[in-house]
Amino acid sequence: MGFLKKDSDFSSGEHFSVVSAECYFQGTLSVQGSLRVDGTLEGSVDNARHVIVGTDGKIVGDVTAEIIVCGGVIEGNVCADMLEISSAASIKGDIRAKKMIVEEGGRIDGQCTIGGAEDDEAETDEENEEESK
Repeated sequence: MGFLKKDSDFSSGEHFSVVSAECYFQGTLSVQGSLRVDGTLEGSVDNARHVIVGTDGKIVGDVTAEIIVCGGVIEGNVCADMLEISSAASIKGDIRAKKMIVEEGGRIDGQCTIGGAEDDEAETDEENEEESK
């Protein structure tokens, strides 16, 4: 059901960073490839290709990536092309994504904006027409 196919997605030689279980990292990460968080990351994640938050993982800060798969906790705003929230996951913050999957039991505490740039342009055109009347 998810956006990522098994672990084989990360065997292509792509840069891959890990905050492992029982590891604590504080600061902003600018990741060129993929990031997996199984420990605690306190700070923002910028410009990653993939971010995976494991079931015991936690990010306290904003996350921006092409694809985010959350199985743990994110406390901060999320911006992604594709976002997947598992049944055990929790996101506390605003979400902006082009596509989103939320498994039954997944929790969101914040506002969600779902859709692509073309949706935003259509809404803006409609608003401009109404204002000009």
